[in-house]
Amino acid sequence: MDLLMVQIISNINIIAYILIWIVTIIVYQKKKKQIDAGTICMVSFFCYAVASLFLYNDNKDDFDPVHFFPFLYLYLMLMLALYPILKYDTLKIRKIQTPNLLLVKMLVLIFIMTTLVRLPDILMRFSEGLKLMMIDIAAAGDIYNETMADSNATLGDGTVSNLSAIISNCFSNLGILLLFYYLTLNKQNKFLVLGLLLSCITLMLGNIAISQRGPVVDILLNLVITYYAFRKFLSDKVKLFVKWIGGSILILVLVAILALTIGRFQNWGQGPLASVYGYIGQQNLYFNKYGLDNGGIRYGDRTFPLFKQLLGFENVPKSFWERREKYHNLKINDEKFISFVGDFTLDFGPYIAPIIFVLLMLFVLRRTKIRNGEVAFHQLILLHLVMCICVQGGLKLYSFADTGNLQIILYLILYYIFRFDRDCRLLQSRKMTLGTISQI
Repeated sequence: MDLLMVQIISNINIIAYILIWIVTIIVYQKKKKQIDAGTICMVSFFCYAVASLFLYNDNKDDFDPVHFFPFLYLYLMLMLALYPILKYDTLKIRKIQTPNLLLVKMLVLIFIMTTLVRLPDILMRFSEGLKLMMIDIAAAGDIYNETMADSNATLGDGTVSNLSAIISNCFSNLGILLLFYYLTLNKQNKFLVLGLLLSCITLMLGNIAISQRGPVVDILLNLVITYYAFRKFLSDKVKLFVKWIGGSILILVLVAILALTIGRFQNWGQGPLASVYGYIGQQNLYFNKYGLDNGGIRYGDRTFPLFKQLLGFENVPKSFWERREKYHNLKINDEKFISFVGDFTLDFGPYIAPIIFVLLMLFVLRRTKIRNGEVAFHQLILLHLVMCICVQGGLKLYSFADTGNLQIILYLILYYIFRFDRDCRLLQSRKMTLGTISQI
């Protein structure tokens, strides 16, 4: 088969993958009749697929040939991971079951204090970086390279140099859930809402200051999907507030990301535009080429390294630098985007990964059943974790890898704390009811 025919077939396979997402979105929207968290995820996957088509035609040699079966495998795995979110039908939920608000407030204060204490240093770094980029836009690349060099020197050395940053980063996703939950309350503490909003902005500024786009995009995607997951429970006044504030933040952050992209990639090959295509569309093409056969597996060293260390496994890489060195024989590693599905197939292979997905999906489904039109707060915690994995990992990689394992631990701990607290309050309520009946 000549090269031209290979490229034609490759384009057809990518277009077929795009069409699958179009059909899926249409069928889903006909059933739901509203935009929700599931819609946001699927539309994002569709956008990435379209970007993959442009990227392929700009860099055919890097991805030839493109086959259909890996796309079908990727689609089924994404839908499997999405299933708990798609089943989360907000039309059938009347309200959020009130959790222990004292516990919620404690979490909010921890997130706000550990984040805002970093604000002076972040603002100083941001202003310094802005001054450098105003003189020379290419300074963004220098700042990024310096950040990577520092991380190479400190990651995995076992020291805890900034406890507030560690705690704040652990709450980087969960803090957005807390923000939107507070916005659903009838009596809102405006200072806490403001603190939560400033904390989320601070986290984005902190990453922009060191010329990193990935964590900023993660926060933006989290904000969007969490808004649509909570939209039914927000008043019209709050919705208007979110649209104005959120729209303003979105525009400013997108401008910042564009500036970072131009600064970091203006001297690279085909320039910033090719970088945008590459950033948004590479995960599908790299999965197609390497997701099902990467010349070996990483045995969970990216997806669950902290858990492996806790279980006593030896020779677990303590940073992505060490992991790349350990698995230098693989065709690609985490230096390329391959989606969170790809991270699992690269870690466990194409046969074990689906089993893991099925088990995790069943675990979430069993614990997020909606009863009497109420969703409990601990159920929202678990669902929010799945939402973040899907919407963030669909673009790049599994966002809870490496030190992100700490976020998984935090989510699970809080899930069981709020579940236990809810069960205790229900039990106490039943005893009081029984006591009243016996007196009658």
